[in-house]
Amino acid sequence: MDTKENNEASVLGALIHGYAQACLNLNIVAGRKVTDFMANIEVNQFYPLSQWADLERIVVQSYQNSDPIMLRVGIEMMNAWYHYGPGKELIKNGVDFLHFQTGSGGYDSVVKGTDDLIGKFELKNINLEEGLATVYSTTPFNRKMECGVLIGGMLSPGDLDYVDIVNESDPDHLEIEFH
Repeated sequence: MDTKENNEASVLGALIHGYAQACLNLNIVAGRKVTDFMANIEVNQFYPLSQWADLERIVVQSYQNSDPIMLRVGIEMMNAWYHYGPGKELIKNGVDFLHFQTGSGGYDSVVKGTDDLIGKFELKNINLEEGLATVYSTTPFNRKMECGVLIGGMLSPGDLDYVDIVNESDPDHLEIEFH
């Protein structure tokens, strides 16, 4: 799908597949429902962002409080990406993942469209000495899942002992603490 041609946001099939597989790996109640999405998804093709929204809705509507589930899905997606996908070749440590995910190598490689459709996912500041960072996100994705993506991706290389993310004071700011 060429997003410039039809002016629609799109997401890489590998991201949809990773989300669905994370649901299966975690034995999430909606996991069986999401397998239908995996059957028709080619990992190297782009699909309308609306398909992602449909997939996310299945999980969110399956739980009264989906926040912990979405957090675990994000963590599991990035664990699989790092250990079974290209992660080990692309990043060497947790801070590398933070830079990768918030730069053109991460978000921009799996989501296509104009900023007004797909938003931004960028590193606003980082203090390595204090182990603090802030990510600014205006994406259409679930913020708890994004927190999980950052936690899972930063912990997967094994060099960090602790990563926590707070997303309370401003829904567009993910405040990260890491050691």
